[in-house]
Amino acid sequence: MKRFGVIGHPIAHSLSPLLHGKAYEFLHLNCSYESFDILPEALYDTVQSLHKQGFAGLNVTLPHKEAVARFVHMTTDEAKTVGAVNTILFDGDLTTGDNSDVYGFAASIESVRGLFEGRTVLVLGAGGSARAVLYALISRFRPSEIIVANRNENRGSELLRHFADRAGDVRLTASSLEPAKLHALVDSAALIVNCTSLGLSPAVKGCPVPDDTVFRSEQVVVDLIYTPLQTRLLAIAKASGARTISGLEMFLHQGARSFELWLGQSMPVGRVRPVIVNELERQQREVRQHL
Repeated sequence: MKRFGVIGHPIAHSLSPLLHGKAYEFLHLNCSYESFDILPEALYDTVQSLHKQGFAGLNVTLPHKEAVARFVHMTTDEAKTVGAVNTILFDGDLTTGDNSDVYGFAASIESVRGLFEGRTVLVLGAGGSARAVLYALISRFRPSEIIVANRNENRGSELLRHFADRAGDVRLTASSLEPAKLHALVDSAALIVNCTSLGLSPAVKGCPVPDDTVFRSEQVVVDLIYTPLQTRLLAIAKASGARTISGLEMFLHQGARSFELWLGQSMPVGRVRPVIVNELERQQREVRQHL
């Protein structure tokens, strides 16, 4: 049996065991997938131990993505540029770190490529997920400009400097999340991507844009959050007629990429998606019952 798992802290909320477990079941694969709640100070020893136990690969989630990147033997170009590893492959004594978040985000917006290429993209937030989003946009798509709006504008500027050498003719601009500026920024963008945690369950009333924001029907709004499936941001955008994409798509596709890297075959995403949706809806019902 091939053994896989996910490491993080906390980890109980992770749907990766359900995602991969169902894929193994559907494809009749002799594989297992476990979750491990690992404190930062135990990270290195735990990864080494799981390697010695015969695990074939691991997913890595918060807060370990950046730390893991520092002690794997090799990193892919994507993981090195993003500065984070969320997928580990064990091959004999060799440990390789990859970043499937880049692929996951790119796959989630591929169907709307024609709506934003050659135009302005607005990225809200400058944290770890924004790094994967920026790399995907620069390396796989060709927007004319990427604006990073962050509460701390200096942090946004630092993030853009990291990618300046790879941006080519894509203009990189930093701004703030001040409501007075956001209306104009949103209006200028063909694609808006929320990389902040505003709106994440249980704080579902949070939103990175003002409630009176008006989107256009030709705009695309992506929220990397998938709990809840429809965040306040997506609800506002949908009410304006804009096209919306939930973070569920990135979650599914990044998991599918890890699956492919480990096993050399495609995950049956279409069959797994309703299983994950049903679980998310069940969790949302439980949250509402306790409010």
